[in-house]
Amino acid sequence: MEWTPIVGCAYGATIVVATPTTTADITIQLTDFAGNALTEAASIMCYVSSDADGLTYGDFDSMDTTSSGAGDCLEVVADILWLLISEEDGTIAVTADGSGADTMYLNLVMPNGRIVHSTVITFSG
Repeated sequence: MEWTPIVGCAYGATIVVATPTTTADITIQLTDFAGNALTEAASIMCYVSSDADGLTYGDFDSMDTTSSGAGDCLEVVADILWLLISEEDGTIAVTADGSGADTMYLNLVMPNGRIVHSTVITFSG
């Protein structure tokens, strides 16, 4: 039996976090199984953790799409779990609000179950 990868499905992602203050702008590029940027819209779930491995839940005060409007961000569980929908080029841009001097991580749950973790997001309060 020959294995055929699913085309047009998010397999991985690149997460870029701008230097946070009380908010953090986060840009996500969804990629396919070969590491190429997606060329169609896709959706993924994401959650916040207080550890780099994504094993301890954390929270943002809020998260929404940036003013540039790349993709959409729908809150599923208050301040912890979101459904993200990309633009047709696989990009998503969100702004996360932190409280105090929190240190958090954004974790993307890929459709195949993989979890992609952001670098540390340290809010200065």
